Amino acid sequence: MLQISSINMVEFHWSQHGHRYRKAIGYICILFTLVFVAYPAVPDLFAFFHTQPLADNLATFEDRGLGLVIKYPSNWERSKIGQDQVTFIAPRESDSPSFPAGLGIKSHNISSADSTLDSVARGIVTDLEHDTQDFTLLSSSQSKLNSFDAYEISFSATDENDAKRTAMQIVVKPENLVYVITYKAYPEKYETYLPVIQSMLDSLKFL
Repeated sequence: MLQISSINMVEFHWSQHGHRYRKAIGYICILFTLVFVAYPAVPDLFAFFHTQPLADNLATFEDRGLGLVIKYPSNWERSKIGQDQVTFIAPRESDSPSFPAGLGIKSHNISSADSTLDSVARGIVTDLEHDTQDFTLLSSSQSKLNSFDAYEISFSATDENDAKRTAMQIVVKPENLVYVITYKAYPEKYETYLPVIQSMLDSLKFL
């Protein structure tokens, strides 16, 4: 066991090493000056030293009927569809004919209390294979959504607007409801928007 008495406490005296540290501070000041000169048009010059958060302005959606609360970027379009579905759509980009990415959450009443996540997920895959154009299953596995057991399905398909999409569906079953959470995006935008989607899912709570 390490004894406190055996630790040598070394005091720091500014007066003894002042000239050395004043020189170091001088170098730091020169570095900051060079950064300001080299990047005069950068809106946030300190981004050179740290990464900005994913979203500064978040809105909160809470719906007791749907039974959930979630945070989402405030510039995304939110639409409530009936009593059991909500969608969040990213702003359209200048080079995009339609929205580049979106997240949808839909609740389902299950017909049997014995239905498992695996059986529900298999049923969803079967429906996608029959009802979706150009469906290709990329992966399927058990996973976790916050503290809940979940099943994750990744696939590519052509949507109802004849646009090729890469998608991820998460099936989660808190109590007697099944939620199907769908993220889809243009294939070239999928990884770009994935961190935002992950931050939204991290904020998701069931009521």
